[in-house]
Amino acid sequence: MKNRREDDGCCSRMFLKSIMIVFNTFFWLSGVAFLLIGMGSLLLRHRYISLMDSPLFPITTYLFLGIGGLIVLTGGIGCLGTLREVRCCLLFYAFILMAIFLLETCVGALAYFYESAIHEELTRNLNQTMSEKYFVDKAVTRAVDDMQTDFSCCGPNHYTNWTNSKWARMTNLSQAVPDSCCISPEIDCGLHSHPSNIYTGGCIEELEHFVRLHLILIGGVAIGLSILQLFGFCFSCCLSKKVKEERLV
Repeated sequence: MKNRREDDGCCSRMFLKSIMIVFNTFFWLSGVAFLLIGMGSLLLRHRYISLMDSPLFPITTYLFLGIGGLIVLTGGIGCLGTLREVRCCLLFYAFILMAIFLLETCVGALAYFYESAIHEELTRNLNQTMSEKYFVDKAVTRAVDDMQTDFSCCGPNHYTNWTNSKWARMTNLSQAVPDSCCISPEIDCGLHSHPSNIYTGGCIEELEHFVRLHLILIGGVAIGLSILQLFGFCFSCCLSKKVKEERLV
């Protein structure tokens, strides 16, 4: 028959169990937060992903979703191991926590790395993409129209950039802009490209600001919550050790 020695203090079995229950609650909520932010990122980036050349943005988003799902599932293992004091569950839980910590650190690093490179990428690619693929590629056309409407902008750097675009050459509208540039969009409103009728500012700066803020949010949440996993790793290892010690008494 297995005996247990109940002790008091900050290292007692009951204290560690209580701490683990509290931790698991926050841990599970962090997983839900990861899923929500990842889903929001997926929905938002889907509209503009065809305008960006680097795969880092979608990779970061999918990693965020994967980590969120892993956290939610792992939370159940942590609760089972804590409440029933199953050492194998606690040790497996500690291993998963360390893996999640490493993944979150990678996501944070990727987000901040891409955030620092976003200006160069957009400056290099967005002008060419809008000039050469608008009206040719349906996904790019839809993304550009959404971007110009959402950010109240027109053209990569200025509305006059549309003058030399493939769209202008194919439609013989060298002095016009797409209808999505109009302040009050309607069919053929872009034929009158007067500054009083259309947005004149470029889209590169607006899209850069949008993506930069989004990546800072992802990176900050990932790195901030990764610290939480270190505490959980320590607590689960301590509880596992305590369970082993008390069963040997």
